[in-house]
Amino acid sequence: MDTKPSLQDLISATEAVSSAGSVDDAHSQARNIVLNQLNFMPRSRKELETALAKRHTEPDVAKSVLDRFEEIGMVDDAAYAELLIRSRCNTKRVSRSVLRQQLRQKGVDQEIIEEALLVVSDADELRMATELVERKARAMSRLEPEVRKRRLFGLLARKGYNTSIALRVIQDLEAADFNGAEVMSDLS
Repeated sequence: MDTKPSLQDLISATEAVSSAGSVDDAHSQARNIVLNQLNFMPRSRKELETALAKRHTEPDVAKSVLDRFEEIGMVDDAAYAELLIRSRCNTKRVSRSVLRQQLRQKGVDQEIIEEALLVVSDADELRMATELVERKARAMSRLEPEVRKRRLFGLLARKGYNTSIALRVIQDLEAADFNGAEVMSDLS
């Protein structure tokens, strides 16, 4: 799935929405707002509703335009949730609880959120936490072990990982010579 609609997709969507009804000025303006929002990045339906409301679009016009965009596949909360999860797991290494919270804030339905989160397994979550800690531990190699452990634990907590995962990852790192011997050999 493309993460960003192409210019041709946007033009086709505009034409499809325009031909669906009267070329009313309010509908046209609402379509342009939605297209502009989608041009920057994918959005949830709720985010688009909010953008339309901020620009004083009538609720029935906004609903009509968003329904049509949903029909042609330009607005799809399920695809949006999958994309956001994939992106945040690859870049920010956040936990399922943080992903759930972020999707909820963006107005995605709870059922869609839970379905999309099925792709992130316990093993994936452990792997992401481990990668995050290994990367940060290198930068903290000169700190006292207790300070390093406390900071790494705080990092994992901020990323939404539960205590059991945080303790396991930090203990695994300690077992692999937390005192810095491996970290220093990586730098050589």
